Amino acid sequence: MSELGTPLDQPLAVRGDVPLSEAVYETLLEAILSGALKPGDPVSEIALSRQLEVSRSPVHDAIVQLAGDGLIVLRPNRRPIVAAFSREDVFQVFEVRTILEGAAAERAAGRIDRSTLDGFRSELQELADSIDDDPEWIRRWTDHDERFHEVVANACGNPRLAADVARYRLLHRGFNKFQTSTDCLDRAVEEHLAIIDALASRDADRSREAMVTHVREWQAYFVNHMPG
Repeated sequence: MSELGTPLDQPLAVRGDVPLSEAVYETLLEAILSGALKPGDPVSEIALSRQLEVSRSPVHDAIVQLAGDGLIVLRPNRRPIVAAFSREDVFQVFEVRTILEGAAAERAAGRIDRSTLDGFRSELQELADSIDDDPEWIRRWTDHDERFHEVVANACGNPRLAADVARYRLLHRGFNKFQTSTDCLDRAVEEHLAIIDALASRDADRSREAMVTHVREWQAYFVNHMPG
């Protein structure tokens, strides 16, 4: 039994290519989704900072964010614990994403630069032509997916809306890392192309509908693949 309150088969390690608090967040999210950290397990900032070899500040920030996402329960004068996280919770996360990202795409339709969309279209064509189960392909897809949704959100003209999209995208990235395989990504490529076509046509309603359709597809996928 570790100081985290649960036995861990492998030491936790954070990514080096994202901000530290995000890397810690992703690491803990993956541990929760995989069952390495189970509902009711205590979460110690001190033990985590030691195991991850980081200061307590990014660990604290990650725990607070996970609490906001409903994955950790903060208790007065007691150590935080891992919350139960069900398929219904996953469903609700994606319901919020449909509202946020649909609205962002609707507003971005009249603002986003067409040359940017052309660049994304070229990336998608290259990905579609080389689709493979190789982890490197999945990493390339994930990088594209993150940038695409970020650019659309930032083009909406509402920084608060873009910030909320980013928060829920961080949670999605954790799901993505844990469950994504290429069986579902050929369809995701087509969905991104549909969003690009709608944005390029400056059609706000169509852009919103294409984005909502895309997020709902992932909602169904992750709900169906959630352990338990």
